[in-house]
Amino acid sequence: MKQVRVGVIGPSWWVDYWHLPALISHPDAEIVALCGSKPREASEIAQKYGAGKEVPLYTDYELMMDEIKPDGVIVCTPNDVHHPATMAALSRGIHVTCEKPVALNAAQAREMAKTAEEKQLIGMSNFPYRANPAATELKAQIAAGYVGKILHVSGQYHGGFGLHNRPGWRGSREHSGSGILGDLGSHLIDLARYTMQDEFSAVTASSLTVLRDLDPENPSALHLFRSEDPRVGDRNDDSCAFLAEFNSGAQGIFHTSWIAHQGAYTQHQELEVYGTEGRLRFLATHTGTYLKGLKVGSNRWETFNVGGTVLHDENGDDDEDYFRPGRHNATNNTYRWIEAIKNGATTITPDLVDGLRAQLVIDAVIKASAERRWIDVDPL
Repeated sequence: MKQVRVGVIGPSWWVDYWHLPALISHPDAEIVALCGSKPREASEIAQKYGAGKEVPLYTDYELMMDEIKPDGVIVCTPNDVHHPATMAALSRGIHVTCEKPVALNAAQAREMAKTAEEKQLIGMSNFPYRANPAATELKAQIAAGYVGKILHVSGQYHGGFGLHNRPGWRGSREHSGSGILGDLGSHLIDLARYTMQDEFSAVTASSLTVLRDLDPENPSALHLFRSEDPRVGDRNDDSCAFLAEFNSGAQGIFHTSWIAHQGAYTQHQELEVYGTEGRLRFLATHTGTYLKGLKVGSNRWETFNVGGTVLHDENGDDDEDYFRPGRHNATNNTYRWIEAIKNGATTITPDLVDGLRAQLVIDAVIKASAERRWIDVDPL
């Protein structure tokens, strides 16, 4: 295949920030159509997405796929559209890269993964933080035995963007299925799976929703409820903490929130892995990234020299590319997806099975919080 013809379903700031650089920089990729609900000027579309050429805009993704017949589509929509749009593409023999969480629930995610496998189509789940060189090095150091046998892991992924603003469609169960747990927590789940090369086996959890609109006379007042409280209604979780057990026997403790003030960090992603031989700490924020290690018998941390990253600085400048250092190079998932389509591959990781595995954990966490007990994570 000389040219990979790509359709975009749900052009948005994230498409512009993450997917577009890969589509523009790959010499064999071409955007052939857009599908979205927002009206756009033809000149804007041509300039931003078409390299000066006219690109048709659709409001019906099935019509777009039937008329344009792209080789692959990027699904970057609210979560409730992920499953139907992906299934529509796969049923037409079109490759897909889908944003996370890949579905509203594990049943949908399972159907997506199964269909892609049966049709031998590339179905990618976009978990871009695997490509952070420090996360890749964390995985390599664990595999090389730096920490020995893993005993436990702690992880957090925080943002402050929901502290003073409503979370939009992500805050609606109808449109997103899960709130912060699906939005940032899915990345945290995937990072733990990827770096530890282990699977979640059971979880217990507590989720929190913050409401501001219960008191008309004091609209800024905060009211805290368990996310399962009937007064929460359609609103999703704003903060979720959960304990986990892994197949290996290791323990985990995780927290994800979009109501955690971050300052210049903007977002804060951290994994710390403890084992019989030492510990490793991975940190990524908008002020930089690091990977540090501490061996048993030593009192001094070592900082790994990880190429392609900017070293974390507590008081450094805020730059979104420090947090996602791979968007302009060939490690960008979208770039790799295009390469896979071009070369006739039938799978690439993270794939829809990885999306399904994350969704299985999400579903178990939601159930554990609602039922206030330990829940086994369903197997594949």
